[in-house]
Amino acid sequence: MKNNKQKNKVKKSTLFLTIVFIVQVLLVLIYCLIFPMCQNYYITHLKYPIYGGMKNELKDCELYEDMQSGKSFCFIGDSITDGNKNKGTPWYQPLKQYIKGDITHLSRGGWFVHHIIEHKERLPASDVYVVAIGINDVLMPQAEYACPDSDEYINKLAKVAAIIKEKSPKAKIYFVAPWTFTEQDDQIEERGEQFRTALAEWCNQTDYICINPHPVITSIMNDTNKEKFLIDTVHPNDNIGVGLYSYAVLKDDHDQKTAKNKT
Repeated sequence: MKNNKQKNKVKKSTLFLTIVFIVQVLLVLIYCLIFPMCQNYYITHLKYPIYGGMKNELKDCELYEDMQSGKSFCFIGDSITDGNKNKGTPWYQPLKQYIKGDITHLSRGGWFVHHIIEHKERLPASDVYVVAIGINDVLMPQAEYACPDSDEYINKLAKVAAIIKEKSPKAKIYFVAPWTFTEQDDQIEERGEQFRTALAEWCNQTDYICINPHPVITSIMNDTNKEKFLIDTVHPNDNIGVGLYSYAVLKDDHDQKTAKNKT
């Protein structure tokens, strides 16, 4: 009788420990696998609105036409493209719902132009590339991998373009000028303008397209509270901020098209 009681106790203890183990395994799976997958799916399918809505003028640009064409898109950049500072939301999140082709990206927080070249083997094949890289080169001129000046910035972007063309010879390339930043000294501000101007001049001499969202972003942020759009001095927040950045890219592309049609 005593032996039976002991056996029952052992069985109950074993069953209890087994249940505890299974629960622990399930919790680990949920935390390490299922939750990240759900979070990634949620972020991937978010439909944040374009700032002010997708108006007809924004549709009247070359980039939007490419987005609607069914062509595949690859976005290249740093933390603003990777979205690792704002819950995984890239600046182009509001554009996704209008892109009819496949979307890939090559980006990571803290990257300089140098890192795109260094990781060229990771570059996906695509029909259209949108390259938004250079803000870290502007902000941290003394960093090991930073471009020391605008000339080197263009030289390295030319290497990036060559890598893209080697991977996808018929690809169209959009270069987005270094993003807006706040609370920097005059030297950094001037450096940013030098990089943006150099990029525009270089693209005008090639078949690459330069988009400079900086004037649009600054004009809107200067009319309201900057903290409404940013989580710090550099990164857009995961709602209205990325909506503004996407809007600014389309707006500048539209404005350039309008200006060309008038000449």
